[in-house]
Amino acid sequence: MINLKNTFWLLIAILISTKSFSQQEPSTDFKSSALNNWYIEMGGAAMFYSMNYEKFLFKSEYTALVGRVGIGFNPIDYNFLNKVYLDKNTFMAPFTSQFLFGRGKEKFEVGVGFTLLAKGINDREIVPTGVIGFRVVDTKNILLRICYTPFIRDNKYVDWFGVSLGKNFNFK
Repeated sequence: MINLKNTFWLLIAILISTKSFSQQEPSTDFKSSALNNWYIEMGGAAMFYSMNYEKFLFKSEYTALVGRVGIGFNPIDYNFLNKVYLDKNTFMAPFTSQFLFGRGKEKFEVGVGFTLLAKGINDREIVPTGVIGFRVVDTKNILLRICYTPFIRDNKYVDWFGVSLGKNFNFK
């Protein structure tokens, strides 16, 4: 027969130990996380690759607004899945703003922006883009992002994606 008194005390002990273990983990909410990100994105808003800097513009406990600027260079003629093409010697510069939502290490992101494609001073193109994604910043401040980044180019809507790996940090 189950002893209710012993079961009660066992449940209390489990709850107390779980609470003490969870307090030992460093907090990863928006208020305690760093204010900047550096990351490399494959695919994404720059279509090929880009090196990016991201700044937190606003932070609350569960939401944030970030601004991102990046740069990439395409040294070859690039054509991927007959969807995305870039001419040789094209510079790519994505500019986006995203809202981040979530608690803990995982964040959902939604944003818009554009990518400047330039082959020279007079040969440039602005490509509107969107961002819907998921990011994780682990306890060692490593950033991983996976995003759906559709864009409109030559009056065509193109489904695209990006994967990013980087570092979350503060200036000191």
